[in-house]
Parts: sequence; structure tokens; C-alpha cells
Amino acid sequence: MTRPPNTPNPETAAAGATAAARTPDTRIGRYDWERARGPIAAFGESKSLGAWANDPRCQVKKEALRTRLALGWDPEDAVTRPKHELPTLQFTFGEKTLTLRGWAEQSGIKYHTLYGRIHTQGLSFKEALDKGPDGEHFGVPVTAFGETKPLYRWGVDPRANASTSTIRKRIKAGWNPQIAITEEPENRSTLGTGQPYSAWGRRMSLPDWGRLSGIPEEVIRGRMHGHELTLESALHSLGWTPEASASATSLLTVQVHQLQPGDLIVSAEASSSGEITVRRHHVDTHPPRRASRPMAQKPATPPPGPQPARRSAGR
Repeated sequence: MTRPPNTPNPETAAAGATAAARTPDTRIGRYDWERARGPIAAFGESKSLGAWANDPRCQVKKEALRTRLALGWDPEDAVTRPKHELPTLQFTFGEKTLTLRGWAEQSGIKYHTLYGRIHTQGLSFKEALDKGPDGEHFGVPVTAFGETKPLYRWGVDPRANASTSTIRKRIKAGWNPQIAITEEPENRSTLGTGQPYSAWGRRMSLPDWGRLSGIPEEVIRGRMHGHELTLESALHSLGWTPEASASATSLLTVQVHQLQPGDLIVSAEASSSGEITVRRHHVDTHPPRRASRPMAQKPATPPPGPQPARRSAGR
């Protein structure tokens, strides 16, 4: 049987009604528009919505202000909070306080996953962290400091100075787990200059220590990583201390046959040149003077007065 045009299909209409009954409109009761009508009291004053929207203190347009009030915002907060300003979500765990986004970076758990666990599922922050990130690669057990636990748990450990993703990449590249966990990344956008290192009562970045000691940064870093030394121990093993810096010392590149008693080898080039970097104490810091070249004699200055015309070579 053919239905007349513009007549709804009874089956489709019934299905739509069932779906509507199954999925109630969650917006019902969410807005109370009466709150945005009539006089609105704030800052000891009482005036209409339009007047508040035109007030110099109002940070949003009239419709946004109306919606905020209908949602139950405090009138003063509805007027003064900028449009995109949201409360910062901060959590403390293991004596470290970070924003929720910071914890997401540290743990490898996606931000929206963490947010959903806390605000939708009602979990505590610790419970949200304990569930871990999605993906088995972050749950791989790692042993460091005499204990074994999943990789993502090391990312939120108080001793961790790198994110879970960075720790995972480092261990995969063959790093010692303890160094992979504790070493600060050289380029972290939130810190800018990387982790400062302390030695002899001073605290500055590794490049600055390299400039002060005259030892290349990669040599210092290699000594620290290769032997699990602190910065102070690494510099001391390379023959540098603040006292040695105050005395006459030099960092020299020499051939093997040029080594002298007392030279401390800092690094050796892995090449056919056989060059070795050494720290040598009590070396004359003044470079040898180069032999002076005989100076070319300048032509005599002609006497003042008219000079005879020079003949050309062609004549």
C-alpha cells in the first residue's frame, strides 16, 4: 500500500520515539533562565543583565553572561572571569605538585583519560594513576634503586626527572635505568635551560660547567653516565677543581709522544691522528711568540711641490 506524500513512516516514528525515551535530554533542568532576568546583584550593586554586560568589569558578551548566570555561576565570577580562563587542576603525589597535564606527561596517561577517571568515574588521583596508561609498553617492569615496578610508575616516582616516554626511549637505547630515570632532559620546554647541576656550592647547567672548567660538555656527560658519577666526582676525575682552576693549568691536545709526567688524560680521539686531550698543570700560559716577518719597506714619501710628469711605459 502506497502512503500519501509527506506522511511519516509509522515504523520510523515509533523507533524515533523509543530512542528519545531511551536517551533523555540531559540539558533539561541544567539551565535556569530566570536567574538571568530582572535585577542581578553583584559588587554591592543591583542592575539588569544588559547593564552588567556593558559594565567595564565584564569580560564576556551579553549572551555568554546570560548563559553563565543560567548555569548557576556566582554573579561576580560570571562578570569578571575571562572567556577562556579555566581553573587550574593541580594534584600532589609523592611530594610533587603538578597540573593534570603535567602528570599526564609524566605518567604517559592521556590527559583526557586522567580527567575522565577523576571527574567521570569519581576516582581519586592516586587511583587514576594506579590504573596506568593504555598500552602494554608502559607496563614493562623496570628495576632501579633496588626495586622493580612498571615503567609508568617510575615516571611518577619522586626521583624521576624525565617523563615516562623519555625514560622508555632511554632504556630502549641502552641507558642505565637509574640514569634514565633521574637525568633531566637537555631540552625541556617548561625548564628552558635543562637541569642545573650542583658542585662545590655552585649550581648551573652542564654547558656552563663545561665553559668554566674548559672540559667539553660531552666529555663531562660521558664520564658521569659511563661511571655513574656525580658532577663533582666527574670533574675531579678529569683533573679539574676550583683550586686547580685558580692555578696555572691548561687543557691541551697533544700527540702520544708529547705526553709529559703529571699529564692527566681527559679523552683520547678514536682516530688515526692519535691525538689525546690532557690537563697539564703549571704550563706557561703565554703562547710562544711567532717569529716576526721582515717588514716591507715603504717607498719614500716624495718631497712637497710639483712632481715631474711620469712617462707611460708605452713611450
